[in-house]
Amino acid sequence: MKRTAMLMGLVLAVAATGAQAEDVDGSFVSSSSTYLTGFASDAGLLTGSVMSSFTGKAGYDIFQVLVDGNSVPDLLPGYNDYYEFSAPVLAGFHTIAVFGKSYGGSFVGSYSVTTVPEPESLALALAGAGIVAGVARRRMR
Repeated sequence: MKRTAMLMGLVLAVAATGAQAEDVDGSFVSSSSTYLTGFASDAGLLTGSVMSSFTGKAGYDIFQVLVDGNSVPDLLPGYNDYYEFSAPVLAGFHTIAVFGKSYGGSFVGSYSVTTVPEPESLALALAGAGIVAGVARRRMR
């Protein structure tokens, strides 16, 4: 009985670690005046950046960057553009849109979603740890 309870607790804890969602990341390069990329992810923290620069009279001028429809501020206004974003997101489909004009150059961008454990997996891990702790406490008596 004790072995069965301990084994069940360990199985629950191991099952919880296998239920974690996958992180998502990607990058893009473009010189078009309107660029849209989309990706699906689980709930987590979305971080990323979009940047462009001018060398001489050539480059790419970014007018606006939207992440899930929300405008991102330009951290380097002027000839060089740098947009950085970080926000918690829910599970689902997400978009990054870039609007600008190419003067013989392009822009680059990247994004990453670091997932957070789902409530179900945390509950399984806690249940497994509780069963193991309960069995260990009984053995101590």
